[in-house]
Amino acid sequence: MYKRILLLGDSQTQRGAVPHGWVNLLANQYCRQLDITNRGLSGYNTRWTVERLRDIVPAVPAYHYDLAVVWFGCNDAVVKGVTAQHVPQQEYSRNLTQIVWKLVECVGIQPNNLLVLTPPCVDEVMLKEAFPDSRTNEIMREYADLALIVARDRGCESADLFSLFSKHAPEGLFTDGLHLSKRGHELVAEVVTRFLSHRVAETLPIPDWKDCNES
Repeated sequence: MYKRILLLGDSQTQRGAVPHGWVNLLANQYCRQLDITNRGLSGYNTRWTVERLRDIVPAVPAYHYDLAVVWFGCNDAVVKGVTAQHVPQQEYSRNLTQIVWKLVECVGIQPNNLLVLTPPCVDEVMLKEAFPDSRTNEIMREYADLALIVARDRGCESADLFSLFSKHAPEGLFTDGLHLSKRGHELVAEVVTRFLSHRVAETLPIPDWKDCNES
């Protein structure tokens, strides 16, 4: 029947539920093939997520999940002292590893069915107005590299959104330097769609109406 996917992250995931968001784009594309659970937690870092993993993913989950997308780092990478969201790099790596371990060992998701997204780059000019002195691309790159290492070490799939967004930066990917514009959401949806393309069958679990017999 329908496969289930868990999306776990911060505001980049929570905001994916807006009408033009990447989660909504996936829901529209896979509405006949995939059940999507959005556990985006705006403002959260990996530390606070680990502290609440029992509530987010209970020891006995209500649902079996076949796939997962994990996307953290935008808040962990806040410059130290600006907000309480900052998480040192070594702890970020440990926390992300623990989150992935929980999904693999406790929920039962196969590592190759789990996609780790790195934090993207930011628009430092736009950030000066919305979130002054909060993030730099130099630091975001370091956290992105750590996410790639965690995914590699745990045998998971990964996508380097920092490099991808840097390449497409002229297209206007942000609304405030951090959160995604319509085009930014489209890019993320394209990345996740590629991940799902070989994991979600094109055949519909429930046949199309044209394949139903007349009563």
